[in-house]
Amino acid sequence: MSSHVHAVGSGLGFRNDIVMLMNVLWRELVFGGHLFAIGSVSVVMACSILFMIHVSWDILIVTYLLFYAIYLYDYTQGASTDEVTNSSRAKYLLCKNKSKCTVIIASLVLFTVMMIFTSIIITAIGMSILILGLLYGSHFKKLTKKIPAFKNVFVSIVWAFMAIFAFVYYSIPVTYGAMMLSLFVFIRMMNIQILFDVRDMEGDRKDGLLTVPAILGDRKYPFILRLINYVSIIFILGCVVLGLLPVFTLAVIPMFYYAVSYINRVVRSRKEYTSYIFAAFEPIMWSVFIFAGKYVTMLSIF
Repeated sequence: MSSHVHAVGSGLGFRNDIVMLMNVLWRELVFGGHLFAIGSVSVVMACSILFMIHVSWDILIVTYLLFYAIYLYDYTQGASTDEVTNSSRAKYLLCKNKSKCTVIIASLVLFTVMMIFTSIIITAIGMSILILGLLYGSHFKKLTKKIPAFKNVFVSIVWAFMAIFAFVYYSIPVTYGAMMLSLFVFIRMMNIQILFDVRDMEGDRKDGLLTVPAILGDRKYPFILRLINYVSIIFILGCVVLGLLPVFTLAVIPMFYYAVSYINRVVRSRKEYTSYIFAAFEPIMWSVFIFAGKYVTMLSIF
């Protein structure tokens, strides 16, 4: 009897350990900057799939570390002011005293990998993006007090560049299709960045930041989000019709319905944090949908 009870207790203890481990990994994924870092790798992979560029492991590591360092530093810097709008992330980062040290290590590894596997010019470009990203919170974000939606445009431009990063990285001439993919990423990231500003609306107004939700208010910002979503669909359709992007790119269209769902959730309650997690997952889904579309197209041919 006692052995049976001991076995049951051991089983429950093991199960609790697994649950705790999964919880720690999930919090690190969401709050530690990894989610958007994976999303940036997804953009590079989408470019690779669409334009048949063979990417090596070093560009994936460079892309991941670049965005990981930027987002972790931004989250860490804003942790003390995020306690009202994002208390879970704030508490998690404030308890992680090693965050800034991690940013430094990630930056050094990034620089080392780029120096070994790329040219000096590419290293300079990569490190310039890193420096601009690290300076975003302390310098460039403040420009939103003077220039409406500046921080949205700034972040979206950095993401858009990743759509052509493989071309630059491997010294391949940038095509019109790649430029269209870059513009698509810019449009989508504008939508996602504006959505994240909804959560920080009150704080941005107090700080005098001219974000789209802070300017338009609760009644008008949903129209902008939905408009951008529709523009994204029309843009992809136009690029395929004009032959700038392959037909299988249309596989991303179901993603826009996914976007409608998290937009509607935020409109109903902008304090529901899971809605923003769904939005953060979107960049990861781009390459997944595109790969699925290409795979189905290849099967239909054979």
